[in-house]
Amino acid sequence: MTASPPDRRPSRDDEKELLKRICAGDMESYGILVESYRERLYCAALRLVRNHDDARDLSQEAFVRFFQKISRFDPNRPFYPWLYRILHNLCVDHLRRHGTQRQVSLETMLEERHVQFEEGTSMPGDEPGDARDTIHAGEMAGHLRSAIEELKPEFREIVMMYHMEELSYKDIAEALDIPIGTVMSRLFHARKALAKLMEPHRG
Repeated sequence: MTASPPDRRPSRDDEKELLKRICAGDMESYGILVESYRERLYCAALRLVRNHDDARDLSQEAFVRFFQKISRFDPNRPFYPWLYRILHNLCVDHLRRHGTQRQVSLETMLEERHVQFEEGTSMPGDEPGDARDTIHAGEMAGHLRSAIEELKPEFREIVMMYHMEELSYKDIAEALDIPIGTVMSRLFHARKALAKLMEPHRG
């Protein structure tokens, strides 16, 4: 299984400088920023539309839209959540027109790694849980992938953003244009749904 691409993003200060230059029409800086986020955005699109060709086209279109809308962007704000929102809207429109064509399984997009899912009413993102809070690799990881497939789209996306994109609540809220409280609630209910789907597989 292919791991996520290495993080080649510029530092926050370098990113702000690149964005300011792009606002001034510097195409070289635009190219640097595109290359820095190209693989990450493509992977995000692939998780949404599940088709390599569509993911490539939509991620490229997101960069075009980003350049067209750069004058509206505040360089002091986080860049990726804003870029992700552009991609998300493009993917939603695409799926509305064409539906989901699942040519790529979730398994090919997930790393073989431990994923933390806390139980009960506690919220994720705090201290690591103990052994019973960890869904291990191997057979249980396969069951987990199947369970994620069964989630409602809005639940599946937020699980991916939190656990694979490793975005904060604030960044997810910015990317999806929803309140932080909605992010927390949606993620909480998504994990409750996952826990219920995983019950038959727990020893």
